[in-house]
Amino acid sequence: MYFIPRVHGSIPTEGKNSTREGGGEEEEEDHQAEAQAEPPQQKQWKKNTRTTQGRNPPRAGEARVTSYGGGPTDLSLLPAFGKHVATSLWRGECKTRYLRCMNNGKKINEFTLPKSELHWFWNVIKASGLQPLLKTNYNNLDWGLLTAFTERWHPETGSFHLPIGEVTITLDDVSCLLHIPITGKMLNHLGTSCTTEEGEDMCREYLNFPRTKCRAEFKKMKGARIGFPMLEKIYAANLRKALKAEEEEEEVVQNYRDCTIRAFLLYLIGGTIFTNKSMQYVDVIFLAYLQDLSLVKTWNWGASGLTYLYHYLEKATKPRCGNHGGYNCIFQHFKRFGGGGAGEKYSHRDPICAKYFPLKGYKYPDEHRMTLDRMEVDEVTFRPYEDHRHIRPFEDICWYSGWIMCGSAMLCSYLPERVLRQFGHVQSIPRHPDESAKVGNPERPANLEVLIKEDNAADKQDVFKICRTVIEEVNGKLDGELTLEEAREVLKNVVSDLEPVATYSLPVKRKRDSSEGSKKKKKKKKKKKKKKKSGEEGPSH
Repeated sequence: MYFIPRVHGSIPTEGKNSTREGGGEEEEEDHQAEAQAEPPQQKQWKKNTRTTQGRNPPRAGEARVTSYGGGPTDLSLLPAFGKHVATSLWRGECKTRYLRCMNNGKKINEFTLPKSELHWFWNVIKASGLQPLLKTNYNNLDWGLLTAFTERWHPETGSFHLPIGEVTITLDDVSCLLHIPITGKMLNHLGTSCTTEEGEDMCREYLNFPRTKCRAEFKKMKGARIGFPMLEKIYAANLRKALKAEEEEEEVVQNYRDCTIRAFLLYLIGGTIFTNKSMQYVDVIFLAYLQDLSLVKTWNWGASGLTYLYHYLEKATKPRCGNHGGYNCIFQHFKRFGGGGAGEKYSHRDPICAKYFPLKGYKYPDEHRMTLDRMEVDEVTFRPYEDHRHIRPFEDICWYSGWIMCGSAMLCSYLPERVLRQFGHVQSIPRHPDESAKVGNPERPANLEVLIKEDNAADKQDVFKICRTVIEEVNGKLDGELTLEEAREVLKNVVSDLEPVATYSLPVKRKRDSSEGSKKKKKKKKKKKKKKKSGEEGPSH
């Protein structure tokens, strides 16, 4: 006989039938077994959170934020405003936040340059269009000021949002402040860096840097990068070899010279317009644009450097960001914040960025935040370069509206139509950024062509002022004795100063003689008399 235990107090039917048909002994045994069997314990069910949540109705989510008190009331223009550092500041967070602004100015200013008599070096550096970057570096930066400005940057519009409206860093600012090219081909490399194998090949061929040392350097820098100390050693080693190998074959000497120039240019752009957050190394990917030294000027270094800064400005708008990269000296040109010592060696032909040297400020931005909150229109110079136009004329490429890039990984919108006051025009309602920065070649605003024509017509060169500066400079040189090379340099400067006058000044209308005017008046009188006679002698009805 098989005994089936009870489940939840139920009695099995098979057990009942068997006891009824069997005798009394079987019944007694059955009763004893039932008495000995303990009642089964009830199973304790564990709470399954998945099934219970699935049965219950979903929890009510937080209401979607469509506006911010004291901020934008319509988020269609700034959809990512909720993640902006401005919202954290509005809630009382990030009170002690400041950005460590990266600056390689001391490295560039203290770099050991070759002598000016080394023409094979300096002629190529001048032709590259990057030599002015040697004069635009600051030893100090005002972290608090730059932090306050980055808190007002919005990547959707590519501009700083101030109480007086929007302002931004334009290509014209880059041209006048740095004197580097703003036309040409954009830097179009893939990603932000190359592979270590590609980096080793480029360093061996273009820098004369052995593969074994290159691998060790890449391992130390954790990628295809060269540290500034090592790059300076590469430059010095190639320079020594180039000076010693003057008696060898021309190809060998030229190779050493080219490697010296490439190492210097890579150090220069890595310490200025392509300053990264680490401030320790240069990406080898930029060496690809220095292969042919005769084509260096054909690349758009100004627009790519501006993209690099825009990229780091976007990162600086995040509340957790602590460091800020990019060439931060190019947007310290407000009247109130342009303080500091004036450059003793500054000349009117130098970049405007070399005119003043800012002092080291307080790292916390509290005071600058209040200043920006109370800023008025009178405190902003929208067109600060009018006295510099004979050196750096305005270029029409500054009106370009669309995308600028520094490699495929850094794409930023450049929208000058939102800051027309910086071009001397009344600000109108701009288009939505999605329409202004479309993929491909976006159309210009309807009134932009008219503005360009007005600019070209109004951009008259002050000929007398330019001639005065040229005369003062020549008289200053004539006071002392001049060598033949110094005289040539003076003549070159005179030509460079007068060339924009002949190129950009408008033709003056020729004045008419008094005799020509009297003849035209007589002809008009004769025509009027003939018309009157023909009207009187007309057909009668």
